[in-house]
Amino acid sequence: MHPSATKLPRLCLAILPALALLFASLPQVRAAESEPEAKPPAAALAPLKNTSDTEVHGIKLGEFKIRSDYPAEAQKSTVRFVLYVAVKADRAAAMESIVSQHREKLRDEVITATRLTSLGMFEEPDLKAFRRRIFIRLHRTVPELVIDDLYISDFGLIVKSL
Repeated sequence: MHPSATKLPRLCLAILPALALLFASLPQVRAAESEPEAKPPAAALAPLKNTSDTEVHGIKLGEFKIRSDYPAEAQKSTVRFVLYVAVKADRAAAMESIVSQHREKLRDEVITATRLTSLGMFEEPDLKAFRRRIFIRLHRTVPELVIDDLYISDFGLIVKSL
């Protein structure tokens, strides 16, 4: 018998416990990777539903037509939509002022969020994940803009293969 033939089983026996320990810790590693280190308050992350009796006021952020290239999939897409933010009526004037002051920043963040979104996210019927991405980017860019919810209307998606 060759001397290296006895080393191989010993090496496997030495590696197996390490691999078992590694695989046992994988779900914990994935959970830790998916959670951000510093969590903003829950109210800042998720759009709220109108649960109170106060009226909601809508502010139009703009009409968007955004072209994106996906070279790995050899596809081009054009996404069209109109974006509105919903705010409580008592702070509507202040929010309209903030939106008018930061219109270009907000537009840039919407374009960036749209281009970073995979085509699969646009297949959701309510576009929840896409709206959440936009919501988070807007909140990070202009924290004084207090948004209750985001609404997308006139949504259209055209995908062309190259």
